[in-house]
Amino acid sequence: MKERSRKAKRLAGFLVVSLVLGLLSAGSQALRAQDQNRPAWEFGLTGELYARGIKWADQTSTLKATNLMLELRARNLGNIFNLSVFGGLGLPRPNGLVFDQLPLSLEYQGGSITGLLVGARAEARLLPASDFNFGLMAEFASYLGFKKDFALSGLVVPGTATVSPSWSQATGGLRVTYDALEGSQPFLEVAGSYFWGNFKMKEKIEDLEGEQTVDLKGSSYVSITAGWSFFLVDRITLVPKVRIFPGSKTGIGGGVSIYYGF
Repeated sequence: MKERSRKAKRLAGFLVVSLVLGLLSAGSQALRAQDQNRPAWEFGLTGELYARGIKWADQTSTLKATNLMLELRARNLGNIFNLSVFGGLGLPRPNGLVFDQLPLSLEYQGGSITGLLVGARAEARLLPASDFNFGLMAEFASYLGFKKDFALSGLVVPGTATVSPSWSQATGGLRVTYDALEGSQPFLEVAGSYFWGNFKMKEKIEDLEGEQTVDLKGSSYVSITAGWSFFLVDRITLVPKVRIFPGSKTGIGGGVSIYYGF
């Protein structure tokens, strides 16, 4: 099973990275082909409430996080592509994860764990149809949590635990925009999404020490995002959106991005 899981992770990462690289390559070719029409560069700030169902062994839970990210985006490369990179802070709350192979079994209820969140995204508008435009999107994001120490309560002797989580998410699929409105553009994304990661817990109670790593994966392989781009003035764009991961543990999150063009 572990070998099959590793193969699935490599395949998901390979497919999304290949799609991103393909879109980047095509975007760079489109950029070189332009004469006077240079792409619009945008600097963005995103606040996001993230929620996704996760599972490990025979257990399930909902991973919730508050993310704050900066983004640099090139828009309308060849009137087709949007390409961006982003990074910032992630504050996930993986409460409910159970570690039962330590000297003292623990259920993590320690709240948010600060970490770095980085990634890249590519969008391509390919097939106009009446007032709609059909295209593709691909996104890869990775979170690396900082170590967090906390004291174990309710013990006669002092005890401590240290946690360090990390995970990645690869998403790719269909993007549809409605282009008939003046000053705004609603969009819908329906994509496949693969989540994998781990959560390491170290425990120390006097002379007793133990360590356990829980392998995580998503409880759903589908991502649905609905949003609306509002072009407020020439240089400012506001984009609220809602994202759903349907499944045995459905996660519903949302966020808002604001971009400044230059």
